[in-house]
Amino acid sequence: MGESKQDMVKLWDAIPGFDFNEEIDLPELNSWFFDGTHSVPLLTPMYAWHWIRHCGHGSQYSAEVLSMPRYKGFTFRDHEGATYIGMRIVRDEAEVAQRTAKFKEALIPWIEDFDGIWAKQRQELVAMYDKLKAVDVDKASNIDLIHHLWDMISTNRRMWEIHFQGMNVSYAAFLLLEDLVKPYGLTSESPEFQDMFRGFDNQVFQVDKKLWGLARDAVSMGLGDIIMNTPVEQVMGKIEQSKSGKDWLKKLHSFLAVDGWRMVRMMDFDEPYWLEDPSVVIAPMKAFIKKGGDYDLDGMTRKLAQGREKAIANLLAKVPKDEKPWFEALIMLGGKTGSFSEEHDLFCELHCHAVQRRGFLGIGRRLAAAGTLDKPDDIFFLNPDEVERVLGAPEFHKLQYIANRRRKRWEEIRFSQVPPVHTTRANIQEAVGMDLLPSSDAIIIKIVVGELPRVRPELKADIYGVCGAPGVAEGPARVIMSYGELDQVQKGDILVCPGTNPAWTPVFGLVKAVVSDRGGTLSHTAIVGREYGLPTLVNTFTGTSTIKTGQRIRVDATEGTLYILDK
Repeated sequence: MGESKQDMVKLWDAIPGFDFNEEIDLPELNSWFFDGTHSVPLLTPMYAWHWIRHCGHGSQYSAEVLSMPRYKGFTFRDHEGATYIGMRIVRDEAEVAQRTAKFKEALIPWIEDFDGIWAKQRQELVAMYDKLKAVDVDKASNIDLIHHLWDMISTNRRMWEIHFQGMNVSYAAFLLLEDLVKPYGLTSESPEFQDMFRGFDNQVFQVDKKLWGLARDAVSMGLGDIIMNTPVEQVMGKIEQSKSGKDWLKKLHSFLAVDGWRMVRMMDFDEPYWLEDPSVVIAPMKAFIKKGGDYDLDGMTRKLAQGREKAIANLLAKVPKDEKPWFEALIMLGGKTGSFSEEHDLFCELHCHAVQRRGFLGIGRRLAAAGTLDKPDDIFFLNPDEVERVLGAPEFHKLQYIANRRRKRWEEIRFSQVPPVHTTRANIQEAVGMDLLPSSDAIIIKIVVGELPRVRPELKADIYGVCGAPGVAEGPARVIMSYGELDQVQKGDILVCPGTNPAWTPVFGLVKAVVSDRGGTLSHTAIVGREYGLPTLVNTFTGTSTIKTGQRIRVDATEGTLYILDK
């Protein structure tokens, strides 16, 4: 009674209970950090509902299962698709001591059999996905679709519980080791330290190798010109017009039947997965064709692995004998930050979200046919509670007044800049020092928020960042904001982007260096940059907004600096 029109709109918040409220949230946790690694572009309401609730829950679940010493997981808040993170820090040192003892016990099984534990978890994930795939979403009854909706929610929640355990173990080991090597003059940005975590194969790279094989086959079958010179959306139609094209498409579909449950954008439902739209694999194939030659990552991995063993041996030679077993255990677990970080993306986010997109689009078609929505993909601008409310008999309901308003707003602000932190502290440095670093949460410190660049005015750099992988490179910048623009990347470019995910990895073999707005030393961008031997500069904050495509730039990732040579 008596509400204003604006207040009535607020009753339809996308994520009830998890929307950022400055008056309530700031007094509780003092600082809320923007997750630019995962929520650029800004998230759709349907995805944000799952992400904010379940990713936060997964962090809290893992923190308790493993008894993380200094934090009880993080919690998320949403502000129109922008994710903000608040850390639940344990500040009582007596409690920290108790949790530390339990944490060391919890690490033992992972030290003894990390790969075996992860193998069982993969099996659990695949079984849940197979159950969802078995539902014929177009023939299911409305009640069956409600059950399917609930199963998708449960699967997403369980996926995040599994997701964080291996990450917390390996990333915590990396952070602990980083602290232990300080007396030896090393940091996480030191080439000698990073060398200990390079040269690992993983299933993402194996899938890329299959794509490279398909690209090579296309060229040998006379289809290379079609792939390179035809608009992406027309490539499949043109290829199908010849016998060799039909033969090649059979190979492509066989590949997708195994590896096609993979989203283009890891953190949302709004873009297609490979099996749904095979044309999305054309961009990485173009990168392989432009590069030419053999798939050389295997040889590079072997070379980096040799360097890894040398770097580990050099460090251990300096460590006292009684401390070596602990160093060796941490190095082993920390090494999983490379292989597990990439591989878990396939089995967790990319696969889970692809299966969910399939389910939501099926429900969206049902709602659109009933007139409840205008288009099937409008469902991504609702949340599951709103869908559940109408799905039993959708013909009685109209949800356009919610979905259309949210879509319009999302399209207006999708690439907007948002504040990096909401805080009661004096500045972002103080916020990080008081409300982030004390958590010792390597996932947040090293990926989501990332380390802050060290600004050194004497270097006179145009942009400062964090060393994701060491090295120096000079060349033309190529600013890429989304996966759909990847086919613009040319051999010898320096890629400048908001951040990357596993779908972007083929272009790493094409470029001379990578610069990203966000991410830390354990972000996807940094890990893959190290494996490809590319100078990689992360957490520049302003790379894409400052640098223009075509400008010649010099990246000194080792020093954390970038120079714009054409001004």
